[in-house]
Amino acid sequence: RDEGPPRELQDVRDNSKDREYWEAMTHIIPQRKLKLWDALGAALVEYHKVLTRRSELFSEATALQRQNT
Repeated sequence: RDEGPPRELQDVRDNSKDREYWEAMTHIIPQRKLKLWDALGAALVEYHKVLTRRSELFSEATALQRQNT
């Protein structure tokens, strides 16, 4: 059964700077990089759609080739 950290550690830990720490963490990756990653993600979604469509067309072409032989 997990009851968290031992009582002694709970009394000793100073959490007064936690909010400041986590706020600083939100700025570790520059906004420019976040935009780059968002654009890359969107491009990869579109590329996946293209590859999916190509796969469908390839399957259709293969089926047509079988019918014609």
